[in-house]
Amino acid sequence: MRGWLLPAALAAALASPGCKTALEKDAEAREPSALTADLVDYRNGLTMLREGRVDEAIQMLQAARAAYPRNAEVANALGLALLYKRDYKNSTKLFTEAIGLDPELIEAYNNRGVAAMEAGHFEEAEPDFQAVLARPKTSEHVNARFNLGLLRSRQLRWSEAERELTTVLVEDPGYLKAARERGLARMKLEDFKGALEDFLLVLREDPKDPVSNYNAALCLLTTDRRDLAVRYMERTVESAPDSDEAKKARRFLGGEPAQTGRER
Repeated sequence: MRGWLLPAALAAALASPGCKTALEKDAEAREPSALTADLVDYRNGLTMLREGRVDEAIQMLQAARAAYPRNAEVANALGLALLYKRDYKNSTKLFTEAIGLDPELIEAYNNRGVAAMEAGHFEEAEPDFQAVLARPKTSEHVNARFNLGLLRSRQLRWSEAERELTTVLVEDPGYLKAARERGLARMKLEDFKGALEDFLLVLREDPKDPVSNYNAALCLLTTDRRDLAVRYMERTVESAPDSDEAKKARRFLGGEPAQTGRER
């Protein structure tokens, strides 16, 4: 599950509009050459985050933050890089700093909620997601709703998780991460038919996704479609041989019984 979470938060924040304007305002008193250099650090840092070059991104964003210590977007971006490194304590500090600098930067609330959730501080995560949902609707709302659905799953509140993730898919039918997570929640609710529909939706766009392949196979086993389940187990091993799901699929293909629903 976690492999989808942080990139999702990362992509949402990197898509945030208005960064250039905020940086320019923050640097009105600077020399043009200094402004250009610092913008390069900031933009390069964001590009490196997108490319997964997190350590290099942190260096760039630290340089940008040194030049613009009062800029909320820079603090938020550096926090996001640290969140990617699972440095929850320091990323939370940076998100809180960003919110203090600009209370309208709602993606910082979302990111702080993710940091709290990943650190296991569920009671701290929910207010941040709800704070986003209470604001006038923006593109950040669907990410907050998705994160709230993940939080409900972490809390083992499967019916509520399914409801939140369904809301995400009503708002954005192409939000495949929500479909996959809803499938996992539906398995816990023993709605294997609905779960299978979710996994197949993901697999139409991402045929190699190991979680969806493996869990689709488990759903098929509940309806005695063993031959088709075996095909999905084999796809799991072929497409992601080093994944946890591939390890379980190999055990099944080797003759061990598979578990459904209660396993996760």
